[in-house]
Amino acid sequence: MTRDEVFPSKYLKAADLKGKAHIATIVSAPYETLKGIDGKENKKIVLYFKNAEKALPLNTTNFDAVCEVTGCPNTEDWLGKQIEVYPTKTLMGGKLVDCIRIRPPSSSRPAAAAPPPPADDMSDQIPF
Repeated sequence: MTRDEVFPSKYLKAADLKGKAHIATIVSAPYETLKGIDGKENKKIVLYFKNAEKALPLNTTNFDAVCEVTGCPNTEDWLGKQIEVYPTKTLMGGKLVDCIRIRPPSSSRPAAAAPPPPADDMSDQIPF
């Protein structure tokens, strides 16, 4: 078994995206209290998506990205909006680490930016 199988998380991680971008529809964005690795509590906006099992707590970078993508600075106006979440890397503490970032859905960007999903996959379920 893998670590993720033994200790499943209810929050989305870059590895959950399996190297691919996914378009997600926001169904709620509550302000929640979360415990960090150090045990300290922090309040964050957490995105919940249609047909997804895992939620995404937002850091400042991703909060700003959702505001830009949706055109809405107020989290209450994000409901029903679509975003694209994708895995990438960022520098943290001098090390390159996996992370999730947010951008406009590929349908609103040039076609060369992201290939279309396979035609035979008719599942509405987001794989995370």
